[in-house]
Amino acid sequence: MKIVRKVRTIIRIKKNKPVISADTKSFRAVRRFSLNRTYTPIKIGAVTGYIILGMLSASTSMFGILIGTMIRIAGY
Repeated sequence: MKIVRKVRTIIRIKKNKPVISADTKSFRAVRRFSLNRTYTPIKIGAVTGYIILGMLSASTSMFGILIGTMIRIAGY
C-alpha cells in the first residue's frame, strides 16, 4: 500500500515588483563577461545550429566507417 502525500506550495507574489524581462542580464553575468574577455559567445540561428549538428554527425559517421573499413582490410 502506497502512502501518497500531497504537498502544497504557496507562492507569494509581492506587490509593486518590477517585471523582469527575459532580455536583461543580471549584474553578476555582465560583470563576469567583462572580467573574462577571452570568452565571446557566438549567436547562431536554430537552422544553422541544426546544419552544424548534422555536419558533425555525418563526419563522425564517415570517420567510423573509414576506421571500420581499414580494420576490416587489415584482417581483424
